[in-house]
Amino acid sequence: MELSGRPSTTGGPTRRQLPTGWHLNGGAPASPSEYTANSQRRSRPLRAACLLPKSHAGRRLRRINLLLLRPHDSVDLRFHVIGVSHRTAPVSVREQVALIEAELASRLKAQRAGGRSTAVLSTCNRFELYWSGGDDLEPWFREFARGHGFELDAALTRLDGEAAVRHLFSVAAGLESQILGETEVLGQVRRAHQAAAIQGQEIDAVFRAAVAAGRRVRRETALGRHPASVSSAAVDVAIANRVDCSSATAVVLGAGEVADGVIRRLVERGVRRVTLVNRRPDRAAALAVKWGVASRPWEAIAAMLKDADLLFVTTGAKHALVRAEDLAAATLGRESDLVVLDLAVPRNVEPSARGLSGIRLFDLDDLQELCCPAAGQPSIAVAEAQRILEDEVKRLEAAMRVRGLAPTLAGLHRLGLRLAYEEADRTLAHLDSLSDVEREVVREMAERLVRRVLYPVSRYLRESLSDEASAGRQIA
Repeated sequence: MELSGRPSTTGGPTRRQLPTGWHLNGGAPASPSEYTANSQRRSRPLRAACLLPKSHAGRRLRRINLLLLRPHDSVDLRFHVIGVSHRTAPVSVREQVALIEAELASRLKAQRAGGRSTAVLSTCNRFELYWSGGDDLEPWFREFARGHGFELDAALTRLDGEAAVRHLFSVAAGLESQILGETEVLGQVRRAHQAAAIQGQEIDAVFRAAVAAGRRVRRETALGRHPASVSSAAVDVAIANRVDCSSATAVVLGAGEVADGVIRRLVERGVRRVTLVNRRPDRAAALAVKWGVASRPWEAIAAMLKDADLLFVTTGAKHALVRAEDLAAATLGRESDLVVLDLAVPRNVEPSARGLSGIRLFDLDDLQELCCPAAGQPSIAVAEAQRILEDEVKRLEAAMRVRGLAPTLAGLHRLGLRLAYEEADRTLAHLDSLSDVEREVVREMAERLVRRVLYPVSRYLRESLSDEASAGRQIA
């Protein structure tokens, strides 16, 4: 029994038709305009049981409210986030949370083993705990922070349901970053999803959709055509007052993703003397070869600082690696200032170095004040990105509604088959003359009838939701 579309006699758009003889809400087949009005009227939802023929089995199905389906209602997303970011807390607070990241990740891994769905997004500008389901992890998270001596109540922000979903989509798109539209955060969201090792759960679907939304924003808006990052912004700040960039000497501590971005930007801006230093010489050598810059052992830092004009600290240590006294010694007898960019969380340069003569120290909070956003407010690109995110949220909701239908439809099919067997047995009780083979044929016929009746209903509901998602994308 196929579902087909036919042109509207009123000149409106075509719609899928139910099989001949079936009715909506017990009446005659609805017109396209009636169908549209009914689908938007929450007080009169589509009842799949009302689509059944008025047989004894149909009456029994209608008496069971199991089959109340609302494909156009909003989805109850049990998705939550709590955390701190550059919008709610300075780097001095964010670095406290970063200090307990490893232990927190270990605790959450144990919770995932117990069936809870969690993920942690940790970047230089935010630390956020995501989870799904009915459990409330906020009290546990707050108590965990207090147990390590951190009072984060004033800085923590929590979002639930659709608000939490929209937040993660905005983060992945770079709209919540210090540098508007920055590219590094999308990879960080993807790695947070992979590290959580969650499959087939609501949080998995939300993270996958967030990554897809972030990619689409960068593909279809100016935010992707003019990519920015914390690394590139830091370089721009460091050399803002230099007339000749080619004469500058830069030292980069670290060999991770941020260091890679810093060196890329230095090369783009024409800085020729760049030296990379890392505690793991093999990683430093590999990155140095990639960009054609020099690499030196960690023990050579003190000597290199004496000749450096720019110092970028991108390491991930839990304590300060660059001491104020080392910077003071490096600037003795110098005519020009040493510009230091501390891009680490926790900070890896002693904050007391800020008051030293000959040192210009910038951390991530300073970077936010100087270049947030880095190139002004691209309102058109932001508006385009927000429209895309709204579209992607609707697509996710439609997909979750389809997923939510699955257990109800499965229950409907099981109930239908049980009723088919009951009706077949009731009929066969009056047909004593039939052989065992003939009786089995009757039971199979009853089963086939139920499947042929229920399959179009299932397909109709699923395709209605798919059409809704497609229409939302076309409108956006």
